[in-house]
Amino acid sequence: MPFFREINPAEGIRAGIWHITETSAELLAQTMLNNSENAMYERFRHELRKRQWLACRLMLKHLLAPQETQITYNLHGKPFLESGSHQISISHAGDFAAVAFSETMAVGIDIEKMKERIERVKERFLQKNELESLSTDKRLEQLYILWGGKEALYKLHGKQDIDFRNDIYIHPFDYLCHTIQYCDATLTVNGSPEEHILYFQTIEDYMVVVAY
Repeated sequence: MPFFREINPAEGIRAGIWHITETSAELLAQTMLNNSENAMYERFRHELRKRQWLACRLMLKHLLAPQETQITYNLHGKPFLESGSHQISISHAGDFAAVAFSETMAVGIDIEKMKERIERVKERFLQKNELESLSTDKRLEQLYILWGGKEALYKLHGKQDIDFRNDIYIHPFDYLCHTIQYCDATLTVNGSPEEHILYFQTIEDYMVVVAY
């Protein structure tokens, strides 16, 4: 298994990033799918989606061995381990898959390939203060930290009643162009604010953000 990288955003949180080079057939040969998982897999029509889906499951199996890693989903699509041993989050983009998990806290992870077209939609998910906090240097990376942070917090929450622009605020931070950094964010749920931390890291031309 060409496991790409394990990262540890905070104490009690582990995450893995996999650069997928295998075909879906090669990945499937390493994966023990139950009947419900096999039915889900068979619904995928695109080769890339099959590879991403299988890679996430194999990565959890690799990182959590010998524990059970069967995945189920709630009504909102949030993944859970059937064993209940860890809270998990899954993301994928292009040829990369990402998972994060913790025994003690809710987590969310997002990985995105950075593209200039995000500039066209930034007002849809950013508040005025967030837009004003952007600097001109490394602006693309900053936009993907903000987008990835909101996506990761949405996954952490696990329900569909969150508005990216109005319910998630990422506090201003100095983007120092370091490979790894942290910043603060506020997620408001039913009028009640929750304070969270975002870990972010660039890997090649991808941005990875973990919320906890």
